[in-house]
Amino acid sequence: MGTSAEQLAAVAAATAGGVPVIYLPDDAALRAVVEVAGPVAMIAHRVVEVGKLRLDADLREATWHGDVLALSSRDFDLLYALAGDPGRVWAFNELTTHVWGRPYVGDTQAVVSAVKRLRRSLRDVAPGVQVESVRGVGYRVTVAEVPVPSH
Repeated sequence: MGTSAEQLAAVAAATAGGVPVIYLPDDAALRAVVEVAGPVAMIAHRVVEVGKLRLDADLREATWHGDVLALSSRDFDLLYALAGDPGRVWAFNELTTHVWGRPYVGDTQAVVSAVKRLRRSLRDVAPGVQVESVRGVGYRVTVAEVPVPSH
């Protein structure tokens, strides 16, 4: 049994169009595609862009107005998480799990220290990128358009 138009519409709606979907009605069609095009490697290039801030997770590169930012690995991971959903408040437990990859046991100090270092790294080189505290909850990133002085 094939996939109905309603099912395809539901997939598109559920992913908000953010996930590419290839629909092939049966195995014969899939074999034909592979025979014509050869094996296909689906590689998702993970890039987050918020205003003039661009983070490329595959290259581990952050840029502000096209200029590369010198961020530590932890700074990059933290900023990538926060910028991936700009304006969203990330709770301490979410950041601990997502950025550090470990369970949250109630200690906020690692997150607080990392945010201080990230803010220090961004202060002079990306003035429009702000990591805001939400008291008792966590942090969010906002990006403002700040004119960049000419070099």
